[in-house]
Amino acid sequence: MHPSALTRRALLLTLASPALAPRPAWSQPAALTALRDLARREGIAQASFAVLQGGRVQRTGLLAGRPGDAESAVFQAASLSKPVVAYAALRLVQQRRLALDAPVARFLPKGYTHRGNPLALGEAAITDWVAPERLQALTLRQLLNHSSGLPAWSAGPWALDFEPGRRWQYSGEGYTLVQRLIETVSGQPLDAFLARELFEPLGMASSSFVWRDALAARVAGGRTADGSPRQLRFNEPLAGASLYTTAPDYARFMAALHADAEALRLTLADPITASTEPPLRWGLGWGLEQASTGPVLWQWGNNPGYRALAMLAPATGDGFVLLSASERGLALATPLAQWLLPGEHPALRSPLLG
Repeated sequence: MHPSALTRRALLLTLASPALAPRPAWSQPAALTALRDLARREGIAQASFAVLQGGRVQRTGLLAGRPGDAESAVFQAASLSKPVVAYAALRLVQQRRLALDAPVARFLPKGYTHRGNPLALGEAAITDWVAPERLQALTLRQLLNHSSGLPAWSAGPWALDFEPGRRWQYSGEGYTLVQRLIETVSGQPLDAFLARELFEPLGMASSSFVWRDALAARVAGGRTADGSPRQLRFNEPLAGASLYTTAPDYARFMAALHADAEALRLTLADPITASTEPPLRWGLGWGLEQASTGPVLWQWGNNPGYRALAMLAPATGDGFVLLSASERGLALATPLAQWLLPGEHPALRSPLLG
């Protein structure tokens, strides 16, 4: 067995020890020390987390980095972008500016320009025109729960892999189409819309869907598994991947979702099966696991040089977000979850986490 596997197992046993119960998390300095030791052994240079209890942000913590990083370090949240965009879309549904089950073509009557290489930043765009009739079978609900038939990302012309609604397939491409819907009905670029409608009202002053020079000094530089520098710079918004944020900012978003009863109801309503082993379903913007303590919303993030994880128990408002500037960052996921949301978590066995 690899030595790091042994140390992670020892850490899990430590976190599960009756001597550490009861919590709350911030009363367990030994557990935090153990997580920091694990981060050091894994070569993770920067990682922060924030904790929610009862739907409120209770504290932030530093797992790796400089003093002060817990509050101030800005990370690429990668696919943790998707729940933010989903929440924005659900607010537009509540305002009757979008509809979950109407054809997407209703809101894009002229079609839209599709970019086939959104992650090839700095390269010439490969674009094609998607006519409105091709959007007639698609709905916002299918885009948000990854049942649209669109691929993860496309390197070529727009195409469906299967009939919309037939099954689940994770799709960043689908969220790019959600972005076009939001931009069309709001009349604003996605980054400007989210800044005005979400980030400013929620006090998320260190969050942006595009690179901001004002945040540059606080952006944690992404690292590969061997510690080499690696990161993309998003100068244009990309709904599925381009969120820059801090751990406390993202926790504020999670608290806002939990406090919005109607948005939370829509998020959880009629989830579709994503996998049977481990047993996972998908709601609108979030994965949904049946943990040993009840249902838990979750989403992981995977950008070059960055890894992230967020989990939220809708019934209690307890949860956490982990942001890391390392492709080894998810080595912290299971022990952190066992500390802050104890119990069995099927999501953490998913091959999606790599």
